[in-house]
Amino acid sequence: MSRFYFLFPFLYMSLHICYAEEISPVGIVAKPFIYSYTHGRVDLHRDTLIYKQEKIIFGLDIKLNEYWSAHVGVDLIRMSTLYLKPTVLTCQKGRWTIDGGIFFTSEMDKTMSQFWGYRFIEKIAADRWLFSPTADLGMRVTYRWNNFITTDISLVSGNGYQGLTKKYHPKPAFRVMITPFRPLQLGGYISTRKEEDVSETGINCFAHLQTCNKWKVTGEYHHKSNCRFAEKHKMDVASIYSTYKLLPWIDLMGRYDFVKSNKVNPSGESWNVQDDGHAFMGGLIFQCFPSVRLSIDYWNKRPPVKRIDREDWLYICVEIKY
Repeated sequence: MSRFYFLFPFLYMSLHICYAEEISPVGIVAKPFIYSYTHGRVDLHRDTLIYKQEKIIFGLDIKLNEYWSAHVGVDLIRMSTLYLKPTVLTCQKGRWTIDGGIFFTSEMDKTMSQFWGYRFIEKIAADRWLFSPTADLGMRVTYRWNNFITTDISLVSGNGYQGLTKKYHPKPAFRVMITPFRPLQLGGYISTRKEEDVSETGINCFAHLQTCNKWKVTGEYHHKSNCRFAEKHKMDVASIYSTYKLLPWIDLMGRYDFVKSNKVNPSGESWNVQDDGHAFMGGLIFQCFPSVRLSIDYWNKRPPVKRIDREDWLYICVEIKY
């Protein structure tokens, strides 16, 4: 228990906010959910097929009373490993929202996932290029100042939901989201954590624009210094993606990612050369049934050096969500 002492101040703050007035029970309502997706990928250079049952997530959304709710999820990855993700208790009262447990980090939360919207095809850029864990154990306090500005502070263990048994490195973070006018949303995030004498610092920002419920475009930029607690190791990830609704049941999607790491040795290659380069994805998404989506997509990745082969894949993906 002593491993998580850093959460106690947040826990005290959340209880103080949520119990400032008497809470009136309104009855408990539980709603089950299930989310599953699978990939089939064809290597266009080698004419080989790779099939993966990526994951199944199931659990309950529970409304405890007027202020308290819980989301209990079990993440079964590739039919072999179980994780509690996310499993979070939420208190929402007025302009305040408190989350505690294993929740999506502010870098990866529902805001960014909803902007992208195609997790069953590919992860968002920061997750795809191992920039940050998707979910972590900790607490987050969010305050909505008005209809234009929302801020949050969080404190998490730092290792992600798959590394909770490892030595933790508490990671404080701050985020601000701004909606200057309804179709446009802007946001920025900064975090830091320390291992021994090295501090890793992460900064990201995004802009999202949606018009007429048919077209949307989002841009993200992420930067880390002393990446993975290695001095002078820097990493930058930029991503832009757009969707256009051709028909009520067909979306046209395109995405471009750029990954760059620095050269620690001026005469050598960049330290993350295996992931560096340009990546493009484009395809069609079909809403076959209210709970089923099918996509056919092309994925291309060009590395920065010739000794690494370029990648060309044809993706066929299925999502079931209930």
